[in-house]
Amino acid sequence: MIDNPAKTKELMQKMKGQLPIPARPTNSYIRAMRDRGSKVKRNQRLQIYSILYTGDEGGILCSITPPGAAKEVQLVSLTHLEVNRHHPLAQEIRTYQRERTQKIAQSGRPGRPSKTTIRPRKRRK
Repeated sequence: MIDNPAKTKELMQKMKGQLPIPARPTNSYIRAMRDRGSKVKRNQRLQIYSILYTGDEGGILCSITPPGAAKEVQLVSLTHLEVNRHHPLAQEIRTYQRERTQKIAQSGRPGRPSKTTIRPRKRRK
């Protein structure tokens, strides 16, 4: 099991109370979108409008609408978004992202990681 069901449910309830949540794309999200022909910039501001849980396979997915694409809605894994560090839930969201990423990396799946796989950052000393 990748996600802790109780912690994930609690985080989702807190996030639902804070919607919309401002976020920015991570580098892995930008690369994935470029591969699909969509231009996304690193400093582009996004808004998380709703969330849903897709189990261990996908984790928490966020519904976002990129600026200038009012009719376009994208579902993006929470691990592919960066929430402003001043947001009240920023630390809890980063903890979820870090734990999920580490557990996926430790799952020992053979072969190369996909282009959208997030690797944990090395901590600065």
